[in-house]
Amino acid sequence: MFWKAVVAATTVAVLVVWTAGTAWGMEGWDPVIPQFVVGTAAGYALGVGGAYALMSLLTRGCTGWDCLGGAIIGVALGYTGGTVLGATAGVWATGAALGVEGNVGLCFLGAVGGTGAAVGLSFLIELPELLWLAPPAAAAGATAGYNAGKR
Repeated sequence: MFWKAVVAATTVAVLVVWTAGTAWGMEGWDPVIPQFVVGTAAGYALGVGGAYALMSLLTRGCTGWDCLGGAIIGVALGYTGGTVLGATAGVWATGAALGVEGNVGLCFLGAVGGTGAAVGLSFLIELPELLWLAPPAAAAGATAGYNAGKR
């Protein structure tokens, strides 16, 4: 259990340093915190909404044990996909509202990387509760990517 905590703490520290490192070259830190907060909130909203929507779609018309596979796949894909799209949209919209012209492609790739890191870490240390850290990790990656490609 000690090594699980060490790996989790190291991963969170790397994400924080990565986000801060990309913002270091910016003229000010003003847009970084709102981008991260809105990206996290949007990641949670679209993650939960995507999980419910895809689960409902894949389990429509079936009963009993037939629905189990569709429910599991729907929740897994809907949550991770919604997290990526929500974090990307939240960071991009906040950056655009604050007048920051960043790179939306790197924003999306950062969200994919952050979500992948959270999901991979969850499976690596066998602690499924870490899946709830996917939206903040996606928002950190999206913020880093968006501001790294800033014009």
